[in-house]
Amino acid sequence: MAEEILAIRGLRKRYKKDYVLKGIEMDIPEAEITGVIGPDGAGKSTFLKICSGILSYEGSVRYRGRELFREAERLKPLISFMPQGIGQNLYADLTVEENLHFIATLRGLDPEEYIPESEKLLLATGLHDHRHKRVSQLSGGMKQKLGLCSALLSRPELMILDEPTTGIDPLSRHQLWNILLLYRRRWNTTILYGTSYMEEAERCFNLLFMHHGEPLYSGTPERLLTEEGSSLEEAFLRRLTSAGPPEALPVPEVSPRREGGGISVKGLTKTFKGSVAVDNVNLFIKPSEVFGLLGPNGAGKTTLIKCILGLLRPDKGEIEVAGMEPGSRPLKYRTGYMSQIFSLYSDLTVKENILLYGSIYGIRGELLRQRMEWVLGLGDLYRYRDSMVKTLPAGIKQRLALGCAILHLPDVLFLDEPTAGVDPLTRRLFWDFIKRLSKEIGVTVLVTTHNLIEADFCDRVGIMDNGRMIRVDTPDALREEFTTKQGEVYEVFPDRELPVERLRSLGLTAVPFGRRYLIYRRFLTESELRRVLKGEGIDLKFLKRIPPPIELIFLHLLRERQ
Repeated sequence: MAEEILAIRGLRKRYKKDYVLKGIEMDIPEAEITGVIGPDGAGKSTFLKICSGILSYEGSVRYRGRELFREAERLKPLISFMPQGIGQNLYADLTVEENLHFIATLRGLDPEEYIPESEKLLLATGLHDHRHKRVSQLSGGMKQKLGLCSALLSRPELMILDEPTTGIDPLSRHQLWNILLLYRRRWNTTILYGTSYMEEAERCFNLLFMHHGEPLYSGTPERLLTEEGSSLEEAFLRRLTSAGPPEALPVPEVSPRREGGGISVKGLTKTFKGSVAVDNVNLFIKPSEVFGLLGPNGAGKTTLIKCILGLLRPDKGEIEVAGMEPGSRPLKYRTGYMSQIFSLYSDLTVKENILLYGSIYGIRGELLRQRMEWVLGLGDLYRYRDSMVKTLPAGIKQRLALGCAILHLPDVLFLDEPTAGVDPLTRRLFWDFIKRLSKEIGVTVLVTTHNLIEADFCDRVGIMDNGRMIRVDTPDALREEFTTKQGEVYEVFPDRELPVERLRSLGLTAVPFGRRYLIYRRFLTESELRRVLKGEGIDLKFLKRIPPPIELIFLHLLRERQ
């Protein structure tokens, strides 16, 4: 059992009269990854800031036996903290290299050490070719990668990351996890990791589930799965809803049910300064279909959506949305758009934002009042109706943005990463609502997402890479094709790191997922796999056959194109 780097006893924190943390007790083992999970308002960010030495607290938080807040200035050189929010620990007017140099200077690092380390980090994250770009010119995913590089540069004893992969595609997320595991293995780095992705939680060594400032569970993912006997997300949802299931979000009655509006894209090409963002894309989305658009950062997903909406003019190709051309005035009243970047008005209240969007869509009088009541109920926004939007938790902002996008009940709804940073309970309610909009009212939905668990909520998905649409099919069909061509997939939890290259020489593909691995090969059987691993001196905590995760299929398709 690893020694603890942090010993937390009776931890409490309050803002004004309200306690946001209520008596948390746990140990954070050194050289392990501890995941911190919970819905919006659970206290995750407050907990992580306390562990980084930023906030005062009641109770005790001891770093290797020393009270953290009392010794904060002495201990801070041992700790790196990456705050929640894209690019929050970066300087927008500096280049990638200048940011790393500035961080190294603040940390007092020796150039002979940090320059080679920064080169390795930039190569590992795919940022090396972008090192002379200003941060303001980077995509959201690139900013998150650079933020992680900045946090790792000093080789901290304790690294605290608050939702570092929000807005990052699965391929980049996979790369970042490989870097974290490398640092843990090479430098014994302890990692405290806030996340809303349950597949990331499964990769952690230990978990802290929080709700209303209190721990719902503290321990290993394996123990929780053994106790609950299901997926980690299901276990999490059961604990959150132990007092009863949450009410489904209300869908307004529309009679008769609409047929929705289909989307037709033929030969669409869009370039920016000679760089091809969308390359000869053909796509047909059926009326009332929920279609998921997947792909790495920079694949062209957002550009494609903006061309379909008429926000960008393509260089070539034909587009029809609900039988109309993009940008036509009648189409504005039949489409809704929730953008990737939060686009409501931060200095207006919740109620004022709803009124503003109502006026934009020509909704007035009694109908606007009814729709406002519906949106407030949809997002559990009644208690926030007179609050400034900039003061709201991230999940509440997402609900408000969704409510404003569908205030006019559009025929076609575009959602660009709508659940980024949203907790599993809110995400489950959100997707139930989207499916019902499609099935009960007839709304056609085009949604982009980096959370590939959500692919299973879609009728079909399209996978983009380098501006091209490389596959379109149902999630089940993608799994069936993968199993037929690549073989059954086995999830393996070994007692130590697997010799991946050695297994590859034996014809096996082993993909690391935290401490576990996904292993596959055509015609591979469980007995053969056990025999091979035993021959390599590997003992197993468990081995089981699983359906191919969409994330694994996604990574495989992208690697095939490299």
